[in-house]
This record gives sequence, C-alpha cells and structure tokens, in this order.
Amino acid sequence: MHRVALLLALVGALHGILYAPLVSDNVQPDSPSYIAAAEALRDGSYTTPVDAGFYYELRTRSLVDVTGEPVPREAWSTPERQIFRPPGYPALLAVAGGGRSEVSRWVALVLQALLFGVGVFLLVETVAHWWGPRLALASGALYAVDPYSKRYVALLLTEVLAGTLLLACAYLLTRAWRTGSPRWWVGAGLTAGALTLTRVVLVLVPVLLVVAAIVARRRAVASAAAAAAAAAVFLVPWVAWTSSVAGEPVLASYGEGYNLLLAAHGEGLERTQTDLLADPSFRRDVEAAHATAPDARALSTDPTAHPRYVVRADDEMRSRALDRYGDRLGEHPLQVAWEVVYRAFFLWNAHEDWYQPGGIWLLGLRAIDWVLIVLGGLGATLALRRGPPVARAVVIFALLYTLAMALHHVEARFALPLRGFQFAFVCLALATLTAALRDRRALPAPGA
Repeated sequence: MHRVALLLALVGALHGILYAPLVSDNVQPDSPSYIAAAEALRDGSYTTPVDAGFYYELRTRSLVDVTGEPVPREAWSTPERQIFRPPGYPALLAVAGGGRSEVSRWVALVLQALLFGVGVFLLVETVAHWWGPRLALASGALYAVDPYSKRYVALLLTEVLAGTLLLACAYLLTRAWRTGSPRWWVGAGLTAGALTLTRVVLVLVPVLLVVAAIVARRRAVASAAAAAAAAAVFLVPWVAWTSSVAGEPVLASYGEGYNLLLAAHGEGLERTQTDLLADPSFRRDVEAAHATAPDARALSTDPTAHPRYVVRADDEMRSRALDRYGDRLGEHPLQVAWEVVYRAFFLWNAHEDWYQPGGIWLLGLRAIDWVLIVLGGLGATLALRRGPPVARAVVIFALLYTLAMALHHVEARFALPLRGFQFAFVCLALATLTAALRDRRALPAPGA
C-alpha cells in the first residue's frame, strides 16, 4: 500500500504543478501582503510597509488599506509592525526566497506541489488506519486527481500549506490516539500550532486536539499537557508579539469582524457580497469603523499606529455585526436561519471557486458538487456512528468549522483545506452503499 500511496502522492504533486504555467497570474490580490511579510522575515524582523496590504477599491477607484480606508500617500511606505498576516505562510515564502522574483515564485510553487503530494500521502496513511487500505487508496486517488484543490498549488496563497498541515495533524492525532505515546501528541500539537499561524480560523484545531487528548483517557493529563505545550511553542510568541503591537492579544488584526458584518447584513443567495458593498446601511457600518484612522503624522512616527487602528476597526465592525444580527433575529429569524444554511451549502460548492462555464457545463459542475456534498454528508454520518474515534473528531471539527464559516462571509475556497477529508467520507459512503447493494442481491428470492 505504501508504494501505491507514494505513486498517488507523485500524481498529485505533478498534477498541481501542471497548472502553474497555465494560470494568468500566480499572484492574487492577497499575495503581496504575504510576500511583504516573507521579506520582513528574511530581513530578521516582522515590520512591513503600510501599503503592503493595500487593494484597489472598484467603487471609489482608489487604493485603500485592508479596512477600506484611504491612507495619505506620504505615509504609504512608512513601516508598521505586522500583525495582519500571521507568519505561517510567509515563512514558506521566505524559505523559497521571498516570492518577489520570478525564480523565488517558481521555487514556492514547486514547494507547494511537493506539499500537496505529502498531503495525498498523509491522507492515504490516515484513512488506512481508520478503514483499511482500499478506502485509503480510493480517497487518495480522488484527492490526487481533483482539479479544484490543485488550483492553489499554482497561486501564492495559504490553501495548500493549510490543507497539508491539517492532514498531518489528523495523521499524528490518529497515531497518538492508537499508541498513547507523548511524542505523537507533541507532534500533533506542534502541527496544530503551525496550522493556526497559517489560517487563524483553524484555531479550532488545537482546542479540539487538547479535548481529544483528555477524552482519550490513556495518560489524559500528560497527553493534553503535551499537546497544549507543543501548540504553545508557536502560538505564545505570536500572541506576545501581537499584544505588544496592538495592546491586546489577537491572532490576526483584521478580518473576522468584517466577514461577520457581511453575513449580519444578509449575505446569501438573494444578496451577494457585491450587492452589500453598494448597500448604504452596510457602507455606513464600515465607514463608522474608519473614525479612528490615524493621520499621516501618526503613521509616520508610530509603527503601531496603523495595526492598532486596524484592530479597532475590526472590533467596531464585529460589534455592529452582532447588533445587526440581534435586530434581524428578532424581526426575521427564519430569513437569518436560511442565510446561514445557504452559506454552509455554498461553502462546499468547490466549482464556485473557479471558472464558471455556461449552460449544461455549469449544470454538470453543480451536479458533481451536489453529489459530493450528499455522499460526503452520508459518509460523515456513518463515521460518527461507526468511528473510529479520530474520524469522529474530524467530522465534529468539520461541522463546527462549517457552522463558524456559515455565520460569516463565505467563499468556496475556505473549505478546500478540508477537501481530502471530504473525499474520504465520500469513499466511505460509496463503499457502504455498494456493500449494502451486494448483500441485497445475495439474499434468496422470496419463496425460493
């Protein structure tokens, strides 16, 4: 089995790198902020220019910071202490040379292809411990040939690293649960900590890991302490850094409040993000958060002025979002519930993340996603009923993650780090349905 797993890993890696020369641009709107953070790491600091996180605002046709606030031009190149981008993915870019030059970008893309191959191998090894080699190899084969997860091999974004670290954490947790050895719990904790610094929304993972160590019962206290201490190796220095910059502990300075505000204003099937960006009430809530933006002088003299403002803006948006949610829940609870359900469904529609053809071709892509969602849900239900325990833990994590995402603005790419697990549950469902059909056919005919 291990040789076939390595072959599937190679297929996954080669399939991923195949897309690199085919995409129009390997650098996406979020990439420059990661590149700037990577260059700061290579310089032995974590200070970047204020304009590292700028994006082009179509409505106003101007460059704005991450909160949507225009920054005085004379302050664009002033340094700020970086707390918007945690150092997980920038560290990968730093190893690749920073990501600024063409050569370093290609090094990063090759590293991402190799990482994806490692993820395929880890998926096979993990599922083999859960349900045996046949289901493991089937899961790995689907993951290796899936085009949607490969898209991010060719882009300077966090998805591939996050997905591989998540699979590594599941593998290490599986080994830790089976053996009770502290070294596996330590490995899982280290991986969970690194994962959180790659995608902060995955902070659920170290929390659930410690819970799993306690529930495992075998050396529960020692296992939980080992996992927590290992995760803290990455998380404590980062939180200490953000506390020194922002004046309060944060995992990232911005994003959660803004995404919550989009959902609170009714993002869903009837109202897209584009619709909300033009909505006066949503704009008022966003612009209210700009009230404490620092002026050019403050930006030029204090490297913490901008990151502290970004934290305040996110806090203000979060507060307004919660108020808006409360008002709408009181007035239109069923509408709010429908929006949450729709966003949860949208999250797992991978085709929404890429090229959208017309007519029957788009219907075909949608049908594939619907089938995968139904089979994945059936497989997750079977895993909850039958186990093993780590498979149950992954299902619980996926459910909590889906709920957390559905309460916020969602994009289909947010589920891609979990796509390998989705294929594992799909394969479990298919195997169970096939076995049930075979058993039914084997029954003697009535009256025989």
